[in-house]
Amino acid sequence: MVKTFRYAIAVFALICFTASVSYAQDNYGGSIDAREHGYQHGYRDGVRQGRADVNANARPNYDREDYRHADLGYEPYMGERDDFRKGYREGYKAGYDDGYSGKQIRSSVYGLNDDRYDPDQVRRPDLGDDAYSRWNYSDVAFDTGYRDGLGAGQKDWRDRKEYRPERHDSFEDANHGYHKSYGDKSLYKEQYRKGFSRGYDDAFNRRR
Repeated sequence: MVKTFRYAIAVFALICFTASVSYAQDNYGGSIDAREHGYQHGYRDGVRQGRADVNANARPNYDREDYRHADLGYEPYMGERDDFRKGYREGYKAGYDDGYSGKQIRSSVYGLNDDRYDPDQVRRPDLGDDAYSRWNYSDVAFDTGYRDGLGAGQKDWRDRKEYRPERHDSFEDANHGYHKSYGDKSLYKEQYRKGFSRGYDDAFNRRR
């Protein structure tokens, strides 16, 4: 009886886990599949490399190790690795071109279509917000912070404010999207702030 009971619990837990992963893949941050998630990761990596090449007066060339491997940031829960890679390379090219030519970063890639978005005052508008309470992966903290930092950096740049990501309440609190099921809150905050700083830097574009 004890073994049967334990087996039943294990099966139930597996069903719940599978359902939660499926829900997360359908709702998380606008990324409905591995390819789209790969595009977002590739885009932000491409932007930074493009800007770095401009600063170094290097000729444009996106064919780097990250582009060839195309799996930086990939996790099995996102879906098929090959789909992630396809999206990553597409996003990397687009991001590299934007970064090298000095174009404004495409916030629409991250669901930030509202120019009035301010993470200090407005709850994040995209449909993925509720999904964070149901997804217990560490990638959530960095990606949430990146999106918030991107919005904050764009706003500060437009308002001609100085480069200070740490002055934002969202950076100080660093708990946007956190749920107790994720575990250690301090680790979540650490990853959130890393993502926020990177998003803020990508949007603010200190090169200009």
